[in-house]
Amino acid sequence: METIDPFVGEIDKDQFMFCLAFIITDNFTLLKMSIFIFKNVDIQYIVHTLEIELYDYYQNIPKIRETIKKTKIITGAFLFFGWLTIGNGHVYGTIQDFKWKSLVATINDTSLHPLRALPQSIYIPWDYQKDSRYIPIFVFETIGLLWTGHVVMIIDTFIASVTLHISSQFEILNEAIRTAYDRTMSSLCESIRPEAIQERESLILSAEETNEKIVQCFVPKEEMEAALATTFRNCFRQHQLLIDCAEKFSRTYSYGFMTQLLASSAAICVVLVQVSQDASSFKSIQLITSAAFLVAMIIQLGIQCFTGNELTLQAGRISEAVMECKWECIPTSQRRPLLMMIMRAQRPLKLTAAGFKDID
Repeated sequence: METIDPFVGEIDKDQFMFCLAFIITDNFTLLKMSIFIFKNVDIQYIVHTLEIELYDYYQNIPKIRETIKKTKIITGAFLFFGWLTIGNGHVYGTIQDFKWKSLVATINDTSLHPLRALPQSIYIPWDYQKDSRYIPIFVFETIGLLWTGHVVMIIDTFIASVTLHISSQFEILNEAIRTAYDRTMSSLCESIRPEAIQERESLILSAEETNEKIVQCFVPKEEMEAALATTFRNCFRQHQLLIDCAEKFSRTYSYGFMTQLLASSAAICVVLVQVSQDASSFKSIQLITSAAFLVAMIIQLGIQCFTGNELTLQAGRISEAVMECKWECIPTSQRRPLLMMIMRAQRPLKLTAAGFKDID
């Protein structure tokens, strides 16, 4: 495991804060990986619900594709700044090593050579000044940093994608409730023979009114009420399934959100110090690396807050959808599930960092 010890050996103070941020990220990454290992069954259940079970109910495929596009944009931005950070860090380390070799070449053998620094200032308990030891450690740092960086990016973008898909499903449910009455009338109207409609239809009405009037004329009241009951029952079940999925997701990854909040906050504070130092000393390459890492940390925390807030917002809008679903046109006996959906939607559905802070 990579460690930093500021009290052992000589460490470049300019790189210390930057490397400390990496160590913070690495250690918290192990915690998030542990959550994925021990909560794997629950995570699979959540994904199964989103990918399979919800397709038994009303879906809006263009809306789902739009959500996938958003997740790709978020993932692309995070990957770009993550790769920029990792790449620039090692480019800067390589340049510094070439400068060290040039300096050593001009110094007499009897002179005291300056210490050869690694791209990341980790403490190595043995001498690594010679190429035979320096190069393997350099490769080890590169592989370790790439592995850690990609694990962080994969976990965080996956969690953000799941959160965004849950909020998208609440938005689709919002549409399903608003259009439930009209969809039922349209479905019943399509089941009637066109010849019968042409014989009795004489008024010029709007499309919605035409469907409703035709159904009232040709479909028995009991059949119409049964169709409405089925449609709104499906909306109610879809709402319950989504709530269960969101609450299970919140419980499953609650400590993951807490870990993310602590890691990102600490890393952002540390990197801000490094950015201010690099900006004041006009170190262009190191400044680009520090700034890219800062942006990556902000995106890492921002995508969790943005997607969590979107989920809470879309879940709360269900009550508005119920009030606009033409509930006054359905039988009184079928309004109880609608009332229950309103009451549940008025209780905020939030993702929390172990109950310490809402993710919004």
